[in-house]
Amino acid sequence: MPSISKSGDYSITRSTIFVCIFPLISCTIVPDDKDKESEGKGEKIYIYFENENFKPDEYVESVWEEKVVPLFKEKSVPIGDIIPTWRRDQEAAGEKFGYREKAEGSPWNFRVKGSGIVVAANTKSRASTIDIDLLPGDGNADLCMQIGPVFKDSSIRDSLDFVSFTDFTNQLEFGRLSNAFNKVVHQDVVSKLDRDKLIGTKITFLGAFTQLQNSDLIRVTPVFLEVE
Repeated sequence: MPSISKSGDYSITRSTIFVCIFPLISCTIVPDDKDKESEGKGEKIYIYFENENFKPDEYVESVWEEKVVPLFKEKSVPIGDIIPTWRRDQEAAGEKFGYREKAEGSPWNFRVKGSGIVVAANTKSRASTIDIDLLPGDGNADLCMQIGPVFKDSSIRDSLDFVSFTDFTNQLEFGRLSNAFNKVVHQDVVSKLDRDKLIGTKITFLGAFTQLQNSDLIRVTPVFLEVE
């Protein structure tokens, strides 16, 4: 405890107090799961500092036409070739047709192409989708396609073999990159769709889907979309 001398001076006799000031500019606190080794002792907290120099929208604009669309044109697989294996064994479908940057255990991503007829349009939600019956068609939906403006998943980003998590400062930057790709999909690919007249039209597309989905149908995010 501090003691007071007769002269009025303060001295510290048993402890030293350190005052640290951190400039918390552009700081985000991200809670993580409890450390298994210290379970019951409180949660681990990780702090990530965003790099204000990183501009994901500018990066995506610089690679979209030059690298993203050409990659999908060159390396997309007909989705009709994937679906039979996918329905039987998703892991086998990934090993044969998919791409993933990380090691075993991370989800597979698929670059796909195809044509079909729109058999349903679910446009009341901001995360709108259309259901597509692949040609030659049997009247039943084989997949759903996201038309936004809200897009689930990070399928586009995670399908790109020239984008690596290790190229970015932290997971927040990587997440912002996914949002930037989805923004371009909305602006350049689907924003001009006549949503009231989609049912019965023919759709030709390039796109991506990811193994982990909360949908009964494969959920594709388009990179290219043509309506006839």
